[in-house]
Amino acid sequence: MSLLGIFFAFIGPMMWAASNIFDSYIVGNVFKRVPTTIFYMNLTNIIGLLCLPLFGPIHLLPPSAWLYIGLLTIIQIGYQFPYFAALNKLDTSIVAALFQIEKIFVPLWAFLIIGEALHPVQYIGFGIIILFSLMLNIKRGDQIKINTGFWLMCLASIMLSFEGTFYKALLVDTNWVSVAFWVAVTSFIAQFTMLFVRPVRKDIIKSFGQYRRRFGMFVFMELFDRCASFSLVFALSLIPVLVDSGIQSVQPIFVAIYGIILTYFFGKRFHEDVSQSAMIKKILCFIMISVGVVMTVIG
Repeated sequence: MSLLGIFFAFIGPMMWAASNIFDSYIVGNVFKRVPTTIFYMNLTNIIGLLCLPLFGPIHLLPPSAWLYIGLLTIIQIGYQFPYFAALNKLDTSIVAALFQIEKIFVPLWAFLIIGEALHPVQYIGFGIIILFSLMLNIKRGDQIKINTGFWLMCLASIMLSFEGTFYKALLVDTNWVSVAFWVAVTSFIAQFTMLFVRPVRKDIIKSFGQYRRRFGMFVFMELFDRCASFSLVFALSLIPVLVDSGIQSVQPIFVAIYGIILTYFFGKRFHEDVSQSAMIKKILCFIMISVGVVMTVIG
């Protein structure tokens, strides 16, 4: 298995963890409506899009590839609605952990769509990842309390469960730069369809001043987000979908670490419970998630 692919697969969760923290801050402190948040978060993506030609040639895709491009566009815009809504209801690290729900479906899509299968030990690793990711959402008491945020993340995760497999199918016909470029182009264009909804359009226009005042912050976080997205596509060109998906499971660990550091320096401006009992539970779950990741990678 490609060590380079594994290395770049780990870059994704490190970068996305920083994005999760930033997303949580934006939802709670800058924009009040989810569509407005999504619009301005994606508007800055044009910077990463323009940088892509620096990494290699961009080719036109065959007609058969555009179905996958269209589906990936729907996924990349659509999953953000339940995701940002969930950030208002759950700790950021738990939201990141609940993305692992997609692991339930990834092996199925990878097998049905591209015929990818792994060793049984790797599937056991996937099971460990799923189990302890869900345990992060169990509250103290005699009952398991699952709030609206859990179901929102279920929806987001099911949508994202197709992403890696669709990318892998596209990479059969062209290079990773071309795949990343065309998905980024169509996603950037698709976000403007929100302007056709009058209440959304009015709030986007009203909130432009907030975006302009924090433009430097958005650009800075765009660096993290694009590094994560492009490293995902590059890693998928070198390693199996299921291995990459398993590695992505370490993302909530980085989210918790970043959240603790930021809370220490800036106080309760970031949605993260750093009480002793909460952190013990998170650390134990993160250790087991890491065990699952190791089994998935080396199995």
